[in-house]
Amino acid sequence: QTDYKHKSARRFLTLYFLPLITLDKLGEYVECRSCRGTFIPKVLEYQKNNNADQFLSEYEKAIKHSVVLMMLADGEIDQREKEVVLQVVNKFSHNDITMPQLDQYIDQVQRQPEDIGTYLKRVAPRLNGHGKEIVIKSALAVAAADGHIDDSEIALLEQMAQALDMTNSHLRGILTEMTAPKEQAFSDN
Repeated sequence: QTDYKHKSARRFLTLYFLPLITLDKLGEYVECRSCRGTFIPKVLEYQKNNNADQFLSEYEKAIKHSVVLMMLADGEIDQREKEVVLQVVNKFSHNDITMPQLDQYIDQVQRQPEDIGTYLKRVAPRLNGHGKEIVIKSALAVAAADGHIDDSEIALLEQMAQALDMTNSHLRGILTEMTAPKEQAFSDN
């Protein structure tokens, strides 16, 4: 329920990097003017519902569930990972949660485990490419919160990417982007 731009992506014939002729339409998306997030046009059909569980978008639920499963992937619940999970969930959610509420959700996920592939396959059709990348990047941030990413976490990321219909090369690109050391600016002294 915010201002948005309905945009189209098009392919152009260019001459010296100047677009001259429109060739074809690649797709449409909606860009939120507030957060600059991009969504599939179906988001415009959203009708607010009084049921609190239905109020959360599939996107928010996918991130919340995915980051909690990523935290649990290595069998250890590290305090730093919990803090990162809380930050990620509150960054992408319209309903901020507290640490006790996160603990409750973690307990719920542990009592009723659901395979991440099954879960994400169910929500993947409702997510655009940007949303899918955010889910993977959020899970990767949680995996790296304890200082290292182990094989069980990499396996879970691969399973998540497959469920979201992402190629292995796309996942590797995200991993490289997120884990590459940042270049430092050098000053001439």
